[in-house]
Amino acid sequence: MLKILILGLYIVSCLAQANNLPINDNNNENKQLTMCVSHYPPYQVVAPGKNPIGENIAVTHYFFKQQGFTIQHTENNTFWRCLAMLEAGKVDIMSGLLDAPERREFAHLFAYSSLNKKSFYVNDKNLKISSFADLKGLKIAVIRDIKQFKQFDNAPDGFFEKVYVSDLDAAIRVLAAGKVDVFISTNFLYLNKIKNQAKENQNIEEIKVKLDNHALLFTALSKKSKFAHLAPEFAKLSKTMYENGEFKQIIHEFKLNYPEYYR
Repeated sequence: MLKILILGLYIVSCLAQANNLPINDNNNENKQLTMCVSHYPPYQVVAPGKNPIGENIAVTHYFFKQQGFTIQHTENNTFWRCLAMLEAGKVDIMSGLLDAPERREFAHLFAYSSLNKKSFYVNDKNLKISSFADLKGLKIAVIRDIKQFKQFDNAPDGFFEKVYVSDLDAAIRVLAAGKVDVFISTNFLYLNKIKNQAKENQNIEEIKVKLDNHALLFTALSKKSKFAHLAPEFAKLSKTMYENGEFKQIIHEFKLNYPEYYR
């Protein structure tokens, strides 16, 4: 009788512990994720010999750490190289994506933040932009494969002309040279830094425009990841943490700890 009682208590104890375990259907599995990173301050700051930091990275580490995962990072890659590696399953995750149907074909997306403003950089002080409609007829520099916001990405043909560039420096160069009217960013460039890069940049001005609809930012999990089967649980948790403000608090703490990336 005593043996039966002890066995019963042991089973109850095991069940209680199981209920508190992080998400995983195999707790002996090596719970390490590989994250592709791309230098994109303040969202991702990648420097040689240092661990990557940034808003995206802080949130991603916080989220997966709650589930018992550790994260290793790639070396610095371009954004579109990260996308290709995610699609091929060479990395498990990347962060800082906007939604797009083609991305959902190869990745599960988990929302963690949103954008409600865009920064428009111009080299003509007489050019006024206060809404999307003011972009009509303009030549706009955009970084190849980078999504902006739904209204912009789905604009009808001929509404404006997109001039594709490879990176941020190229966008600033074509703007300073007068080859485009506008360059759009997600409020991660800082005007003083731009002006200090070159004499030709002195006339560049920033115009902040509030978006009609917030654009959600996502962390992506490759559908080829060995952890892809956990996507439904990740999605549920991410939704809860986004809605209760946990992610927002992590980003706020990063801003307090690293003010140099916001000056």
